[in-house]
Amino acid sequence: MSTGALPLLARLGEAASFPKAVRNYEPDPWGYMRRKLDECEEPLRSYKRALYDEAAAKLLSELKESFLKPGSLLDHKETFEKLLTPADFADISFNLEPGVDPQTRREAIQAVLTHAKPRTLFDIEALPVERRGKIWEGLVAEAERRLELDKLRAIYERKPKTDFRRASVIRRARKNLADLLAVMRDKSGMREDITLFMLIRLETAIAALRRFLKAPPPQAATR
Repeated sequence: MSTGALPLLARLGEAASFPKAVRNYEPDPWGYMRRKLDECEEPLRSYKRALYDEAAAKLLSELKESFLKPGSLLDHKETFEKLLTPADFADISFNLEPGVDPQTRREAIQAVLTHAKPRTLFDIEALPVERRGKIWEGLVAEAERRLELDKLRAIYERKPKTDFRRASVIRRARKNLADLLAVMRDKSGMREDITLFMLIRLETAIAALRRFLKAPPPQAATR
């Protein structure tokens, strides 16, 4: 697995905290967390590009062999499904079906891999809701439940709305994100690489939190 996840995990770690040093210059914890989540875009794109390049190189190398290991084509399908747009994945998937002429397969896949680009949550979330797809929306909804954002939203909406409740809600959101990040650690600290499965969980968590923070509750006037 390629390295390079540390910059992404560092931004998420900042989003999951609000220490005194930050509070000295940042008065709004909602805005701070939202900004740190937005700053995940560049390191996420970089890491997914590294994963894509590695997966592409592995696939093309195996396609040069005269015999493919049982299950190899299915494994590659599952990998690229997590990395590509539906259109690019469809082109890859079609040519990974059993029975395709080996030379035709290699040439077609090489052509797709040359122009394809990894897709991130930021690309999906920029689309109109109706174009994001039911699978993605289902994954984000699952992340919302895992982060307890539905409960936090309900707690804040109880009347009267107060600054104290607003602060409590965002503090719990940070804790829930920190709990998710905890599984990315080992004895030496944050891991340098993470699996695609865990990366998708992180992406949907970021998407869920960005939606939650997009329209933060108005500042209350009383405690």
